[in-house]
Amino acid sequence: MTTPPPVLSSVTPSEDDDRPADDAADAPPAPVTARERVFAAADALLADDEPVTVSTVRDRAGCSNATATTHLRAWRTQRAEDAADAARLPDLPRSVELLVERGVAGLWGEAVRRARDEHAEETATLQERAASAREDADRLARAADTAAAERDEARADLAEARAETQRLRNLLDEAGLAREQAAAAARRAEGQAEELRAELARAHAETVALREDLTAAVDARAAAAEQRAEARAALSGVQETLAEARSALESVRGEHQRGEDERARLAAELTAARSASDRLEGEAARLRDELAAARSRADDAARDGAAQAAARARAEGELAGLRASATAAEGTGTPDTPEATA
Repeated sequence: MTTPPPVLSSVTPSEDDDRPADDAADAPPAPVTARERVFAAADALLADDEPVTVSTVRDRAGCSNATATTHLRAWRTQRAEDAADAARLPDLPRSVELLVERGVAGLWGEAVRRARDEHAEETATLQERAASAREDADRLARAADTAAAERDEARADLAEARAETQRLRNLLDEAGLAREQAAAAARRAEGQAEELRAELARAHAETVALREDLTAAVDARAAAAEQRAEARAALSGVQETLAEARSALESVRGEHQRGEDERARLAAELTAARSASDRLEGEAARLRDELAAARSRADDAARDGAAQAAARARAEGELAGLRASATAAEGTGTPDTPEATA
């Protein structure tokens, strides 16, 4: 099949009709209908070893998708008919068949090697990205577990601090009760002392007895004073202990708040890691699509190489037939007669 001339960028006919376009006076003949432009674009793409698709033909021929689809289908039908015509030719010589087989095998082997190399490289890249994502997810999971453990420990410390605070409150209540009892005893001692003073004033005769009673009262008052002092000391200790408990409680609350902040930060990091994993999944899908497209292009290239090899073989067969015809014509030429020689 003769390759049509290349498509010129100066051709500007309507892209969806078959009306002729005006050619430049000094330009070589160029396709003037949409069908011719599509056929020329497909042949040029095939000659340049580029994929012949609706989009590539549309861009090369300058037509719409519908026009490119219609005429590209006719072009492929014609190529199939030409290939069928070529298949009906006489058998090729063995030497030509060997050349064709070696050429096709070389093209196919190169296409397969390239596809395998691209597949291996893309597979290795995807595996590395997946491994990195798994490592990040494991690290975040461990961090989340650590934060949860710290949170549980902080809660346990808080419960223990609350129990200690309750115990101190109970001790404070007991100390208050003891203080009230000591105050009541002091008041009773004071009453007894007043009674003794009145009795001393009224009965000087009973001085000895009153002195003994007074001594007992004084001792009782001293004991009451000692009890009041002990109660005050106990109250002071309880207050100091309560202050220490409050300080410990504030420290525990601070630790708990820091644990909550750390847990929120780890949750945000985990969300970011999941988003990164989703993006990696989308990138993997895109890479798989590109790999499928590369394999399709390799198959198209192999088929186009086989078609070109068949066309070359057909041309060489036709040339061999013409040479055989010329040789036969030379062998059956008319010999010179004597009259012609004279």
